[in-house]
Amino acid sequence: MLDGDHDPALAALIASLASSPDPNASAIGSELEALEAIYPGSISLPPSSSSSSFALRYEISLPAWEDATAPRLRLLVTLPPHYPDAPPALQIMGRYVGAYANDAGLFGEITRTYISASGVGFTPGVPAVFDGLVYVQSLVEPWYAQRAAASAEAEAAHGRAGTPAHETHETRGETREVQVLQVQARAPRAPLPKITSSEAITDRKSQFVGHACAVADEEEVMAVVAHLLEDKRIARAAHPTIWAYRTVRDAGGAAGRIVESDYDDDGETQAGSRLKHLLEVLDLTGVLVVVTRWFGGIHLGPDRFKHINQAARDALEAGGFLDDVATKKGRRK
Repeated sequence: MLDGDHDPALAALIASLASSPDPNASAIGSELEALEAIYPGSISLPPSSSSSSFALRYEISLPAWEDATAPRLRLLVTLPPHYPDAPPALQIMGRYVGAYANDAGLFGEITRTYISASGVGFTPGVPAVFDGLVYVQSLVEPWYAQRAAASAEAEAAHGRAGTPAHETHETRGETREVQVLQVQARAPRAPLPKITSSEAITDRKSQFVGHACAVADEEEVMAVVAHLLEDKRIARAAHPTIWAYRTVRDAGGAAGRIVESDYDDDGETQAGSRLKHLLEVLDLTGVLVVVTRWFGGIHLGPDRFKHINQAARDALEAGGFLDDVATKKGRRK
């Protein structure tokens, strides 16, 4: 068991899980205790975390790779209700790893840890968070090294151009920020699309807010999701980013135009797939819809899906996407 030097909320949660007659719950408790032993004092619980039938979430801070000089890496771990029979999910937190800004590529690779062919193999019934953390470290180390090398190259070029002898600590800091921007500029990305958010729907202290925007591809989807998670209030929600998107890609030849779509339940089983179905029913493409749910402590049952769909529709309407639907219907008459 954890001693008194550790987070009492975490210790209480582990004790509750360990004493549960549910074998899945006791497995989670054992895994949490092991992770706390490996990364002492690195696990924190968002205010909404509990051992209920809803997804369990916790944040963990660990070295970006196994080295005493490595920067810290913050990850959000989501355990679905049936974990470890169903795979967990990992998301990177914060805007930076050390001196370098996160990007959509790294974010996407981490979120696909358990579903990518090159990721972590998942066996139902076997706890897999630690394997996922090690895999993420294996992604971050070369990602960081590439950026450090590019930064060093830029700094060397700057040195060859000559550095004034009176350069101050502040100007060196400004130079480093410029170098980071230069590195990002080597792989330029389009600016984020305009994101429209709905008014909150409140039911028994739970809140639901929808967000909608135009997107062209999955990379843009991941960039928008990452941007939303930079909002601390959203990141701490029970289900920060339930999302679905549909885009159209010109495949050329006989295939013509292909509709591509995907979704993420974000721990709320079937919620993302329902949003995808909503986009299909509305015949919308080039659109991403995201719903954030803050749990108020009272289970809503099936009503939660009604609110998730309504928040999504409200965001789509506020963003003007339903105007296109009305136009299409008018043409069919």
